[in-house]
Amino acid sequence: MKQNIMVSYPKKTSTPVHVHYSITQQGNFKTITCAVPSIEEIPTWLELRKFELVAMKYNGNFELLFEHRKYEKNMDTVLFMDKVFESIIAVSN
Repeated sequence: MKQNIMVSYPKKTSTPVHVHYSITQQGNFKTITCAVPSIEEIPTWLELRKFELVAMKYNGNFELLFEHRKYEKNMDTVLFMDKVFESIIAVSN
């Protein structure tokens, strides 16, 4: 199922970025597949339009798993991905 969220980054007052996402779950793992639609103006700092986030259930909460290749992007992109995860998990739990 495709869902949508708006994520304001780097500040709460920043123009929100529209993100489409879907969630699949296998056991204690959730994979969140995200895409920023091309119809919008993409911020210059955002180096990815599509990305996946993998989380594992630990003590009743889903925790984002460390993925080394995520850190090959600029810091704003990495922090935006973390903010997207935080926003999605907040509404999906």
